[in-house]
Amino acid sequence: MQSQTFQLDFDEKLNIVNFSNAFGKVCPELTVNAPFSELFKLVAPQLPLSTQIIKMFNGQLITLCPIRSPSFVFGGAFYEVDGNYCFIGYPQLTNMGQLSKMNLALNDFVHHDPINFYIGTLQLKESMYQEMIQLNDELKASAKHLEKLVEQRTQELLHAEKMASLGVLAAGVAHEINNPIGFLLSNLNTLKSYMDDIAPLLTKLNNLPDKDKEQLDTLTNIAVNWDNIDFICEDIGPLIDQSIDGSKRVSKTVAGLKSFAHPSDSKQEVMSIQQAIDLTLSLLNNELRHNVTLHYERENDVYINGNLTELSQVFINLVMNATQAVEKDGVISIKTEELENSVKIYVADNGCGISSDNLPKLFQPFFTTKEVGSGTGLGLAISHGIIENHNGSISVESKEGVGTTFTIELPLADSEAIAES
Repeated sequence: MQSQTFQLDFDEKLNIVNFSNAFGKVCPELTVNAPFSELFKLVAPQLPLSTQIIKMFNGQLITLCPIRSPSFVFGGAFYEVDGNYCFIGYPQLTNMGQLSKMNLALNDFVHHDPINFYIGTLQLKESMYQEMIQLNDELKASAKHLEKLVEQRTQELLHAEKMASLGVLAAGVAHEINNPIGFLLSNLNTLKSYMDDIAPLLTKLNNLPDKDKEQLDTLTNIAVNWDNIDFICEDIGPLIDQSIDGSKRVSKTVAGLKSFAHPSDSKQEVMSIQQAIDLTLSLLNNELRHNVTLHYERENDVYINGNLTELSQVFINLVMNATQAVEKDGVISIKTEELENSVKIYVADNGCGISSDNLPKLFQPFFTTKEVGSGTGLGLAISHGIIENHNGSISVESKEGVGTTFTIELPLADSEAIAES
């Protein structure tokens, strides 16, 4: 029989006759004439070593364990050859690190030995195991990222649903309020016109001599409190004016609600973003406070698909907010930046800034940092809707005591659309 990498020969008395070099490295206690049964034990099957047992399991797979090195086991078989016996097998490896612990290297195995195939398989197994660990780590990272993404998208959907519900509510409120406010404004204006006609008459009557006033009281059978006529004439005008201003403010809120509830489906066409900024500055020419310095260097026209009126409404809102945020010697700057596929518009001020607590709420309907009566809280929400309707985005950065910057990004119009416009 050809000598194998792991071969152990012993006689009928079970004394060791010969052993391979590899076997000697793994089990340095091996010596010629040493009793085989005192150095090894059967672990599968668990039976005492004897000539009878060896003959019984001749050629069958068994497992041997060195008594002095119980951490290693050998798989193989007993064979009877010319009245003597031998064990041929191989160490049962679970990882490549065990080779060094057994004082073995790959060159200890003969080239044709089946153990080489086993070791190659083991190496492939370890390589695949490492790849599996790496893939598992990548899968965990992807799952974590996906979980965050799902949570983010869920919040966006919830926000969108909330906005849709609020839009329906806003539309209903606007409809219910719009007509009564219209009547109220009309009646107040009529009442003011009547008072403009009556006030001079009341003033003349109040200036009559006391004798004529007494005679007038007798004729009308009305006891007039003449001392209050001047007060009434002076007070009724401002009262009507305040009522008209309040009604106009409510009317403005209703208009904002309608705009928020029904995002404009106005036609979009190829236009220059600078055109919208120019229109904004033209409209606000008389509105900007004298203590505000406006910086705007007009760049070359950058073309987008948009609605001039709607985008001007956004810029008007941002610029007016900036004028209200800055104090004396305030500075507002408007800048455009053309990118590869989009254009960015920055509206910045050096005003009081916005607290970090309020920043996430800025685009929510009815949220305002202004004093009561100074704002509706719909301007930025409407602006946000307009920009989204233009497939763009709007964001804000702010630091208290330093200032605020709003950034709008809009996609560029394609070259064919620009050529056709």
